[in-house]
Amino acid sequence: MNRYKNALLIYNGKAGQEDMDATLGNCIGELSSCCDELTLYGTKDKSDAERVCREKGGSYDLLIILGGDGTVHECINGLAELPVRPKTAILPAGTCNDFSRSLRIPQDIKQAAQLVKHGATEDIDIVKANDRYFSNFWGIGIIADASRNVNKAVKGVFGKLSYYLSAFQTLQEAKVFTFQAEIDGQAVEEEAVMVFVANGRFIGTSELPLPPQKYNDGFVDIFIIKEAGFKLLKELLAAKGTGKLNEKSGDILHFQAQSASISTSPNQNIDMDGEVYTETPTRMEIMKHHIPFIVGEEEKKDRAE
Repeated sequence: MNRYKNALLIYNGKAGQEDMDATLGNCIGELSSCCDELTLYGTKDKSDAERVCREKGGSYDLLIILGGDGTVHECINGLAELPVRPKTAILPAGTCNDFSRSLRIPQDIKQAAQLVKHGATEDIDIVKANDRYFSNFWGIGIIADASRNVNKAVKGVFGKLSYYLSAFQTLQEAKVFTFQAEIDGQAVEEEAVMVFVANGRFIGTSELPLPPQKYNDGFVDIFIIKEAGFKLLKELLAAKGTGKLNEKSGDILHFQAQSASISTSPNQNIDMDGEVYTETPTRMEIMKHHIPFIVGEEEKKDRAE
């Protein structure tokens, strides 16, 4: 007896046909062997994945997202307000695939498809930001500017390197803004070059200085970056993967919160999961254990802890 009665696989229908045929060929066999009925849907334009998830997501036992962080972002926005949300799996096929990394999903498509057959399921937090939702991160300042500055032609050739090049350029041109925040009832007002709210643990494939498992703890981590440049990069990289962050310098403030309101002067573009399409102000709240995702195994060192 198969694990799932029916499943919907959503993929980018605008991708190169030859490349997508090869990608699908690497996973369809594995997926078909655990589903009685597997339906494939190729998206036709931006927001199509969100629409399909909203209209059809509740009719399936399993939703499979074949794509990157942008596709995941669309899909969770389609699923978030359904009364019953299907079990969801990610087959990473984007540039960075950061949220799938947080869920410990193999970055090899075939291995990720095998995980759909055998992997455990955990109820994962997502975050509501005004009338939208994000799974991995929300950011303003240099992170949003870096996303907007990525050249699509360069991205197609160089992949994640294009993000690093854009971030490097943006650091040199960082602009200070004033923000006011209420973080779990605590008022904070500062000047900053970036405010970053993390639900996942990776950004641009780099691991954030956070504890090993944090995607279903009911909290987000809020980082306020007060000074740009190489000192900032050095401090963040030094903390990578340790779960610790040196806050003594005062250049980086760190809060954990269940809710937050953030406004800025002037208004700032917002980057959610790599997508920039709205502005501050924002009111956030955690939707705890909101969507069931198939996840990979914990690393042995995590179990020992």
